[in-house]
Amino acid sequence: MVSAMTTLDLKRLEHGSLSQRAVEALLDHILTQDLKPGTTLPAVATLAESLGVSRPVVRESLNALRALGIVEIANGKKAVIRDLNNGVLRVYFGRALQIVDDSVRDVMDVRVGIETRAAALAARNRSERDVDALKDTLEQMQRSLGDASLLSLHDSAFHLAVAEASGNRLIFHIVESLQSAMRNAAYQGVRSISEIASLNRIIDEHTRLIEAIEARQEERAAELMRDHLGNAMRRMGIPA
Repeated sequence: MVSAMTTLDLKRLEHGSLSQRAVEALLDHILTQDLKPGTTLPAVATLAESLGVSRPVVRESLNALRALGIVEIANGKKAVIRDLNNGVLRVYFGRALQIVDDSVRDVMDVRVGIETRAAALAARNRSERDVDALKDTLEQMQRSLGDASLLSLHDSAFHLAVAEASGNRLIFHIVESLQSAMRNAAYQGVRSISEIASLNRIIDEHTRLIEAIEARQEERAAELMRDHLGNAMRRMGIPA
């Protein structure tokens, strides 16, 4: 682990909720100092002195950062900066589907923008291993045509594989969190299809997308992904 410097340039807190302001100050410190995953923050006592607050306030703030997936705190040890984590996003989008009107449409609109870009980047950056992963997932989809639940599961895995092939970690984490929230809606869309010809069209959409990514055709891959998600929205009964 890498230890952060114990000499801190933190602003002392004077107004508002001390714990909330401590969270903001610590976040600002992590960002401005460009602290990398694995970096250890100073001890609670050092942070408390630098911020001008009590140790319980600092502990509360660190627990808030842990809940956000920004740090991890082992028993009796200092806080350590975590790597990227999509847990908070997954919870957020899952909650949004429960309480926001027309949230499925909103999430699908977000997916169109992000995954269209992911497809283009996948065509640019993909490795042979990425292409093999996409083809393997497509085979799983083909074997699952009679099972809407399995087909939806493998379809989600396919979109995650495209996001991973993009080489953009932020895109991957966002797509993963969105897919978790949308999996049930996707299942409903696939379950509504009874004709084998329609199911085969879904397979064909994925096949052509793989071909474009493998051939490094960025614009075509983006167009195919946009059309594919538009078709998925129509299958869910959402105007594309």
